Amino acid sequence: MILKSYIVEKDFNSLRNYKAVLLYGENEGIKDDIKDKLKNLNKESEIINFFENDILKDKSILHKNIVNESLFNEKKKIFIHEATDKIYNEINQCLDIENDNTKIYVFSNSLEKRSKLRSLFEKKQNIATIACYEDNDRTLIAYITKELAGIKGLTGELTNLIISNSNSNRKIIKSELIKLKNFFDEKKINKKELLELLNIRNNIKFEEIRDNALTGKKNKVNKILSEIELLNEDSFFYLNILNYRVLKLIEIQTANEQFNNHEKTLENLKPPIFWKDKAVYLEQLKMWDLQKLSNMAYKIGETEVLLKKNSQVKNEIIIKDLIIVLSELASTSSSS
Repeated sequence: MILKSYIVEKDFNSLRNYKAVLLYGENEGIKDDIKDKLKNLNKESEIINFFENDILKDKSILHKNIVNESLFNEKKKIFIHEATDKIYNEINQCLDIENDNTKIYVFSNSLEKRSKLRSLFEKKQNIATIACYEDNDRTLIAYITKELAGIKGLTGELTNLIISNSNSNRKIIKSELIKLKNFFDEKKINKKELLELLNIRNNIKFEEIRDNALTGKKNKVNKILSEIELLNEDSFFYLNILNYRVLKLIEIQTANEQFNNHEKTLENLKPPIFWKDKAVYLEQLKMWDLQKLSNMAYKIGETEVLLKKNSQVKNEIIIKDLIIVLSELASTSSSS
């Protein structure tokens, strides 16, 4: 069964009718929004997270977690991240298990029409698939307007400023909106304070750090880190910037299996990479294969959990350590 993302976002209860749901596409922001909403609506359930690598290492782990009763909760929600056709058999076999107390949510990057996983979820009636395509200006304006509905003074100019500062990335916008709602909770939004809160100069600088770290240029990374202050309250924004690029590289490397030519893959990518960024992407793709990128995505996920669970840690130090690990891995890849 094929579901539209915008319809699901209006009524998340519609997902209760399906024992399993596949969410795929390049829009990590939509997937994160749906994921967060599912967790909030199912607080009485045990949440179990797997990455594709976990299932490849133990092909029975998914089956065991479905048939075994939970020790803590009657209901289970299993989230499978970074899924591809490599675990098609394991997922397909588990869909035939009768267990009304367990639901499966599968998250994938872009999947081609010929993908077995995508085809499976599209054709069966008791499971569903949701394509999460990139937002356009219209959908982002609607998203921001809805999220900031209680804030006075929001104009078209300010909305467009939020969109342009995030490179039209809903995941980054979501992080920014949390700051805006907290800051302007009881006051009218204005351009001067908005610009300061968005911290545009530091955001641009952090993108430089990211790109230099991913290409193993440790000296440049250290230089830029000494020039800017990483703000504790922006830690999750920094993680989003890192995670978005790593996931985009995973998407490209996966698509490259068809062409075995990074330049040709970039030319056929939808939506296309901005021409000014192509050289940087090509340099990074030479250094990071799928396995290393998946490991890095897992590391970023671990860091996010660490920051959320430990309010006493200094977030900026954790972020710096992560960047150093990133640049070390890239530099090792470059020399090997």
